[in-house]
Amino acid sequence: MLTRIDVGIFSLFGKKDKQPARKPTEAESSQKKREDSRVQAKNENDYVQRMAAHATAMKIDAIESEMSSEFVKPLPFSGNTMPGPASQFLNTNVRSPDTQATKVPDTATHLGQPSMLPDIMGASTAFLLGAETVIGPVAISKSEAPLAIEEAAILFANGQTDLIEPVLLNAIAEDSSGEARLTVWGMLFDLYQVTGQRDLFENLSIEFANKFEMSPPTWRVGGSAENSQAPVARNNTIPSIAFPAKLDAGIIKQLERIKNLAEMSPVLKLEFARVTQVDPVGCGLLLNILKRLQKSGHKLILVGAPELAEKIQAILLVGRRDETEAPWLLLLEVLRLLNREADFEERSIDYCITFEVSPPAFVSPQDKVTTDHEETAAADETSSDHFVMPVLIDARSDTLGQNIAAYAHTHNPVILDCSQLTRMDFNAAGRLFGDLMPLISSGKTIELHSPNHFIVALCNVMGMTDSVRIVPRKN
Repeated sequence: MLTRIDVGIFSLFGKKDKQPARKPTEAESSQKKREDSRVQAKNENDYVQRMAAHATAMKIDAIESEMSSEFVKPLPFSGNTMPGPASQFLNTNVRSPDTQATKVPDTATHLGQPSMLPDIMGASTAFLLGAETVIGPVAISKSEAPLAIEEAAILFANGQTDLIEPVLLNAIAEDSSGEARLTVWGMLFDLYQVTGQRDLFENLSIEFANKFEMSPPTWRVGGSAENSQAPVARNNTIPSIAFPAKLDAGIIKQLERIKNLAEMSPVLKLEFARVTQVDPVGCGLLLNILKRLQKSGHKLILVGAPELAEKIQAILLVGRRDETEAPWLLLLEVLRLLNREADFEERSIDYCITFEVSPPAFVSPQDKVTTDHEETAAADETSSDHFVMPVLIDARSDTLGQNIAAYAHTHNPVILDCSQLTRMDFNAAGRLFGDLMPLISSGKTIELHSPNHFIVALCNVMGMTDSVRIVPRKN
């Protein structure tokens, strides 16, 4: 038997079960260093991509923080837009009455007496007191209409609808408008219609029928500011926004214009024909705008959208994340709006592989998006001899005169359909009439069909009734 000492000696000097660890060769050491270097480079690259994506997202958020968060459905009124500073027009010799702003003294409706409406009227008071004011190329002079009609027309043009009712009610109560009294009643009907006050409209209808023994105007469904939805205008009257050659942070001007135009038109045309370059920031901004326009129910006409999709695709690479998600999501959104489901699904797979997330689902645009070619074809099928005017004409209607001039090139008489036109801003009206004067001088006949009483009165105030032919509404 082995003693305890023998076992110890055997374990100390005997053959060992395990071989000594083999030292790695030089080639193996080099390979391991290369692998470690690649892992470190990948980690550094991932970090750089994450930081770049974060910086891009922060830049998009910073730009959008300067804009309103939501678009609203288009309404005909956009607030109070005065022709100029009140101090430029007010007659300081006229004392404002010590009454509430909505009260109008009886003397305000008598011809030949100065207007005593409060100073909030701004340019309206000054106009009625002065002999002549020039806005743009159009000279504005006193008309032969009763003072109440002039005041109401200018207040309405300025969007000060809360001051109009007492002016018209005073004129009706005093019956001081002479032959123009039907115009006063008609303006009050239009006021109630535009502001959605149907009960007052119906009550006024009863009074009108009893007084004049004739049928009163009828309430037009969808004709109020609360639920007005203008029909799709013809192609040459649709507000258009053209994007520059580079789709980047510099498109902020186009985005602001879209935001403004979205308030006055349910249809917008976005033109991408000039775009040659795109970057992640511009893609993120455009993506958010498209989402909001879809949410607010606007109809979109996309010009050059297929080419835009190609430009976006050119900067993308499967597995590379340094562009952030914005270009990928914009590409998917454009393909969705174009109803290209097969392309959408293919790019969705690439997006899923790159970001290891589920892609957005394909949802058809529900016939709210068309291409320029489709819209032009639809316009040709429903062509008309009338130029459809927008719901609202204000400072943002800067291309309206050019569109009318283009229409007038092939039409005479130039028939402007005002059936959906609710209001003309004071300054914008002067600019529009200034744009119409060269057409009139060249021999064109300008006709305004179906304008409301406020539009007619404003034309009279601005001295345009001798230059344009007005065809009033039948009712």
